[in-house]
Amino acid sequence: MIEKYCHIVILLLAWAWTDSPNFVDEELKYSAGFRFFPAGQATLSFSSDSLNGELVYVLTTSVKTNSFLDAFYLVRDEIQSWLNPENFSLERTVQTIREGSYLRDHTAYIQGDSILVWNDNTLKLSGPVYDPIAFIYYLRSLDLSLGDSFKFLSVGGGKVKEVIIHITKVENIEVSAGVFNCLRIEPASSDGKPLLKNSGEMRTWLSNDNMKLPVKIELKTNIGTMVMKLKERK
Repeated sequence: MIEKYCHIVILLLAWAWTDSPNFVDEELKYSAGFRFFPAGQATLSFSSDSLNGELVYVLTTSVKTNSFLDAFYLVRDEIQSWLNPENFSLERTVQTIREGSYLRDHTAYIQGDSILVWNDNTLKLSGPVYDPIAFIYYLRSLDLSLGDSFKFLSVGGGKVKEVIIHITKVENIEVSAGVFNCLRIEPASSDGKPLLKNSGEMRTWLSNDNMKLPVKIELKTNIGTMVMKLKERK
């Protein structure tokens, strides 16, 4: 269960169709690159929809390498996640992963309030689970301060992990979309093991204002650290 070590006031419970967070219908476009060369582009889009007759939010994450990198390590990833509007926890996800020779299609959904069905496997849950990127949107709905910490359950690859989030620093970040004063968000697993496949890690910088835009995202991969920098918000 989500727990903020200081305190969390859940503002989301009163939301309705006409009272949506200010990033519904938002599309964020990013340049994606490694240290010395551009790698491609990424998009985060957030909208509202219905699932089984109930209001849900839909987060679509797509990553695509450019024609140069395609020759070495083609990436065509798309993850679509249907989220509970009360707390942004996962209701359903469809993932199409194409990363070099790694080709996987995953589907998962929540059954009842304590069972995750991932492909053909079932997992018992101790609380709500989150797509890691969706948890960024949950953070965007809160008042954040330097030193805050959070815990949540993350699902990926058919496994559920407990993740601890720390807000570690305030930094100015310059990207194509402008210069932003940001809070640096750093996750760690509670057992000390890597959060992502191939010993991957992830860091995010959220603008230190009411929008809390994900200005920059770093993903450590098996071929280096990919950096996503905000180009445009629609």
